Amino acid sequence: MRSVVRGGRVLVGDPGEGRFREADVVVEAGRIAGITSGAPVSDARIVDAEGALVLPGFVDTHRHTWQTAMRGICADWTLLEYFRGIRLQISTAFGPEDVYAGNFVGALEALDAGVTTLLDFSHCLNSPEHADEAVRGLREAGVRGIWAYGMFPVPLEDAPFAAPGDRLADARRVRERHFSAAGLLDMGVALTELGLVPWEVTSAEVALARELDVMVTAHIGSVTSAQRPPEIELLHSAGLLDRRQVHVHCNACSDRELDLLADAGASVSLTPETELQMGMGFPIFARALARGLVPGLGCDIVSNNRGDLFAQMRLGLQAERARANQPALDAHEMPAELTLGVRDVLRFATLGGAQALGLGAVCGSIEEGKAADLVVLRTDGLHMAPLNDPVAAIVLHAGPADVEAVLVGGEVVKDGGVLAAGRDAAARSLVGASRDRIVAALEPRGGLLPPAPEGWFEITTQVMAQNLAGAGWAPAS
Repeated sequence: MRSVVRGGRVLVGDPGEGRFREADVVVEAGRIAGITSGAPVSDARIVDAEGALVLPGFVDTHRHTWQTAMRGICADWTLLEYFRGIRLQISTAFGPEDVYAGNFVGALEALDAGVTTLLDFSHCLNSPEHADEAVRGLREAGVRGIWAYGMFPVPLEDAPFAAPGDRLADARRVRERHFSAAGLLDMGVALTELGLVPWEVTSAEVALARELDVMVTAHIGSVTSAQRPPEIELLHSAGLLDRRQVHVHCNACSDRELDLLADAGASVSLTPETELQMGMGFPIFARALARGLVPGLGCDIVSNNRGDLFAQMRLGLQAERARANQPALDAHEMPAELTLGVRDVLRFATLGGAQALGLGAVCGSIEEGKAADLVVLRTDGLHMAPLNDPVAAIVLHAGPADVEAVLVGGEVVKDGGVLAAGRDAAARSLVGASRDRIVAALEPRGGLLPPAPEGWFEITTQVMAQNLAGAGWAPAS
């Protein structure tokens, strides 16, 4: 079907350059066929962009979409509380229908906010049925992205996957069943955190991704400790580091580790809101950019924060400015200039994220031949008037409520400020029922966040050291 996004100010080319022009965007067969003035509309569906900005769809490079039903419960949690509550407790109560609800509604939330592409780090796969329903949720929502099969073994009493090899075999099944043909979704592998499983299992997880010819993503450097293992160095030494990888957070990584990531051609994803709240540290924008690593941005968990990239752009930008300004303030001086700009973070949330996911030739910018993943952003609100600098308005003033229309691969999934087919009401009911099931199941088991067992973190650290001995690493004595 032919469509025309008509009458807007179009952000053309690399979003970091901030070039706008008054134009129509012509869409044919799911792709951008032209960026022109006065495009013929007699045989086309019209998406009205008069007085609005037309942007490339946002790209979220790290999201645990399955957690949607737990919205906001982590508001006052640290990273260690999150690990105990979500990863070791709440995830055990998720059935396949809950993973479906989380992924379906979470992907709709993303689309509603103009996020057209995401990397879904799906680490609540308690059975083969959980995996099938996770994929179904994203696919039925109509989002583009990479669904990364989570290798983390959720601690279940009667686990359908009795051994790591069972999970590897199921990932092969999923690849064959759900990803044998090209489509909006591709598959990836989400590694278990290094040290939580024996090193030979980590090696097998990376080997599986290479066998299946899919991307790897991993949580790296999110925990600061005197005994922290140099995760990237261990991967490098074992020949497990390569360009088709997205490493998430990396706050605690050494300069040497970041150098290795850059040398390998790997990518990084930063999630400013969770990193600042949960004790991971300042996002590594400056350290990444100094090495030629263009970071992507991620919402991470809507069990904590909102699922849009407007907030992550703002928080990331101002957190980096605060970090960079502090040395001058400590010297009782005022900063002479700012080190990161609004155009930088807009690029991170669009083309930079697409490049991180290996999709830079597909999406992330408005160019002829690319997929028609487009966002129409209203500018008629008082919080946007007068519109002096469009990029500043996008990054510092706009929010999900300003998203008027969204296209994914030319398909109009939101128009007139409303999701297609009135799916939002049904989505609210679906995810609410999921929340009720999970909370009821956990009530007799100590609730969402039971008291921490004495010494649990120290025991976990010891187990990690034992597992990483297989990589030749031992903590300093």
